[in-house]
Amino acid sequence: MKNTMNNKDSHASALAAVLRRAAGLLLLFLATSAAALAADPALPRLQVSDNGHFLVTADGKPFFWLGDTAWHMFGKSVRDDSANQPSARLYFANRAAKGFTVIQSVIVRSPEGGSMANAYGFEPFENGDWSQPRLRPGANDDYWDHIDWSLAEAKRQGLRMAALPCWLDAVTDDNPMVRDPGVAYRYGHFLGTRYGQESHLIWVLGGDAWQKGRNVDTPSRLALVRAMAEGIADGASGADRQDGQADWRNTLMTFHPPGGGHSSAEWLHAEPWLDFNMIQTTTRFAFQNWETVAKDYARRPPKPTFDAEVAYEGSLSLRKTEPQDRRIGPWDVRRAAYWGVFAGGCGHTYGHRSFIGWIRKGETYRFGAHIPWYESLDASGAFQMGHLRRLMESLPDPLQRVPDQSLLASEAGTGNEHTAVTRDAQGRYALVYSAAGRPFTVKLENLADGKLRGVWFDPREGTHRLLSDIARHGTREFTPPTQGEGQDWILVLNDASGNFPLPFRRAKK
Repeated sequence: MKNTMNNKDSHASALAAVLRRAAGLLLLFLATSAAALAADPALPRLQVSDNGHFLVTADGKPFFWLGDTAWHMFGKSVRDDSANQPSARLYFANRAAKGFTVIQSVIVRSPEGGSMANAYGFEPFENGDWSQPRLRPGANDDYWDHIDWSLAEAKRQGLRMAALPCWLDAVTDDNPMVRDPGVAYRYGHFLGTRYGQESHLIWVLGGDAWQKGRNVDTPSRLALVRAMAEGIADGASGADRQDGQADWRNTLMTFHPPGGGHSSAEWLHAEPWLDFNMIQTTTRFAFQNWETVAKDYARRPPKPTFDAEVAYEGSLSLRKTEPQDRRIGPWDVRRAAYWGVFAGGCGHTYGHRSFIGWIRKGETYRFGAHIPWYESLDASGAFQMGHLRRLMESLPDPLQRVPDQSLLASEAGTGNEHTAVTRDAQGRYALVYSAAGRPFTVKLENLADGKLRGVWFDPREGTHRLLSDIARHGTREFTPPTQGEGQDWILVLNDASGNFPLPFRRAKK
């Protein structure tokens, strides 16, 4: 009788093993075939430039990161118009038309104690188990089908997606990924297997872990992040062994840090999976994000960096010590962008409070979000970010651009009147940003020989005013056309003999 039972147990065990293998094959099939749903031509992969400070496409062309923040888009958007919001197609098309190049969003973002279900009511995991994504064989019948659609729609519009697997600050200490890095590896491996061939996808680990004990300075959290990164890379390359080793060539990864002027570099700069750094300055009126960008730019080995979260347009300040009766405006948005880029950033990320929580009709969210996302698409700051991108892409050989405050003979200033400088490494051009139209003096002899052509560029309208040619010797004071709050200007100095293109249309007289 005992032998019979043993045989039965043996057969049952073998059958269970077969079923598990079959389920695993089905899961693998679904994961690998899902990416094929995105039929649009692939965008070229991005990589770090040879000098370590910028991002470029696989064929070496400069890539300017102009991001938009839509943290809840994956979970709250819809494919077709509904009663409380239009299709996310409207969002992607609008952002592409304005010149944005990257959309930042979180694949699974769950408020503490809340449901992880998306707008269609689909949960991402079986019984909340992050190692077991909930997959169904049909189209549009699980959480991941909408992720597929969103990624495909972004690609169709020529946009890249900077996707966070989770929001680290919302991962509580009782989450299995914290107790067992193997769970984080399995989730990462699923993502890498399903989406690893999507060349327009950029991986962002972390997620605003500002609460005590939830950032990577806690060992269990560092182990979680490392395991997830390894799982993504292994899934993308076809490996499946959590051994602390991975082929990072098929992934582009960074880390979203907590706010307050922090950078991923503070904890992770030497990590082999971290290709570039992200900064979160935090939405407020008084910020000096050029300091954090400059500190990152000076690190060795060099890695690209930029401010990925600062001065959300339409937002109340997150600093209770600042006025709570006014909102972040276009001038705040522009200062953050130009200060960050001129200090050495490889780009910049814009944000609007309506898009943080993907506000739908009738909803509100923290720090003043009350306008539906689709009514905030054409905010002034969003238009003006496109002017920044076009200006930077008009520069000859932008990969040779460096920050250089030493070009100023006058004080750079602090606070809202700070003046920032960037130039070509060979001195063929220089750009000076005066945040409030304050006059400044430039050491012209620090630029290359010959005459200079001067242009005042208006970052509000994207127009320019041409100056007469300037002799390149000694120092010279420049006074922007207008002064005061909201009156920022960029002086563009370039080699008059170099036939450098003027960045924009001429201003009307």
